[in-house]
Amino acid sequence: MPTNASTNPLGEAWPRVRTPWPARTAPLYGQDFASDPISYYESLRKTFGPVAPVALEETGAFRGYLVLDHAYQLEILQNRGQVWTRDSRWYRDFAEGALPPHPLIPQLAYRRSRLYAEGMEHTRLSHPGNKALAELNLLRTRDLIEDLAEQLIASFSPEGGPAEWNQVDILDQYALQLPLLVMMRLMGMDEGSALATGNAIHEMLSGGPGAQRAAAELDSRMRALVEEKQRAPGPDLVSWMHHFNRHSQSELDTHELSEDVWLQIVAGRGGSTTWICNTVLELLSNPELNADVVAGRCQMEEAMNRVMWVNAPIQNLIGRWATQDTMLGGYPVNRGDMAIICLGATGADPTMLSGSFDVSRTNRSHLAWGAGAHGCPAPDLGTLIVRTGLEVLWNRLPGLRLAVPKERLTWDLPYMARTPTALPVTFPFPPMPLTNGHQWTAQQSFISNPPRPISTEPKAKPSEPQGRLPLWRSLVAWWPKR
Repeated sequence: MPTNASTNPLGEAWPRVRTPWPARTAPLYGQDFASDPISYYESLRKTFGPVAPVALEETGAFRGYLVLDHAYQLEILQNRGQVWTRDSRWYRDFAEGALPPHPLIPQLAYRRSRLYAEGMEHTRLSHPGNKALAELNLLRTRDLIEDLAEQLIASFSPEGGPAEWNQVDILDQYALQLPLLVMMRLMGMDEGSALATGNAIHEMLSGGPGAQRAAAELDSRMRALVEEKQRAPGPDLVSWMHHFNRHSQSELDTHELSEDVWLQIVAGRGGSTTWICNTVLELLSNPELNADVVAGRCQMEEAMNRVMWVNAPIQNLIGRWATQDTMLGGYPVNRGDMAIICLGATGADPTMLSGSFDVSRTNRSHLAWGAGAHGCPAPDLGTLIVRTGLEVLWNRLPGLRLAVPKERLTWDLPYMARTPTALPVTFPFPPMPLTNGHQWTAQQSFISNPPRPISTEPKAKPSEPQGRLPLWRSLVAWWPKR
């Protein structure tokens, strides 16, 4: 919710605006921006330099400084000078109620979670979730991803039997579903809860008339999951979060734990979905790269890395605010002004990619995982979901091709993520049927028993570091072995 218009988060009166907003502002909306953002960012760099004042809608009130160059982006993300914050209560225009309606604005509203916290509070809110993620057995997790990917691909065959050529929207029927299913399975959800949660997330992120209702439903479901795992822990991320939270110096309450579960599911879905979709598009529209992947001259992860430069899955990180008057790329910035980290522009940054060799395959200096305190806590998991999903797709559907020319694809506005509205592909012959019989609803016994339920009675803090729970060392031990 917006803060009191008269004070900032420190309880101090907002100072008088010393420097008016630049007279020349570029639109960060419209068809030119949607259809070819890379060229659009390059034109902004030529016109404004490394930082461009932009408006995100027609009135010009929803605005920020678009940071185009890698060095300035890293400076803000690392925040060594303690100038910038993720706490949206510092967004002065938002606090003063000066913003017009826009689908992005509800997503900037402050929540009591690590996403908007700084310093010791960020460390406290991050501790259980980060410790739980560190317990993931990535080999077992890869088995889980493969099995879910196989099930999704098996569902591509149309009713009535396959045709000589079959068509599917790889965005809607694969890229949107796989990361979400993986994250919800790791959180310990059953199939019914996963389906309802997925529908709520989709409706919330669409920004439509049902977005607020869906957000409230999602909050309720996350709280119910957290409470369920407190009563009956299992080999899943939420139960591990309870375990580490119980033995931390400053415990999170149920709301704070629910917020972190919410964040991990939504964040895991967003970037991974777009990364899968854009890598499929790059491979199917770049015959040389595709041939290198098929022949083994290029690993799938190299193709994924190239996409980070030429068609970044997350185009813009909207949400860094100045906590004091400062300078940015030659512009005087007032306290409470917003900076937007333009990851999509780094591929055209002349300081990052040069030479005749395609260094976009191997240059991993992109900032897709963020940097500093708010960097992604689980880049290995995100990479594993995308790489495994793509490798299974390429192995199961040889001959995959675009169903329409790339030029005919339509695109959503890339405020944050960039994907086409649909990615129709065709493939010859049906995929081979599943032979292992694994389904989401299969009732499999746990390989390891879950730990004892966590008591709700307060207990004294342990005097010595606690060991790991002995009976569920593998987070995904419940997933059947091959």
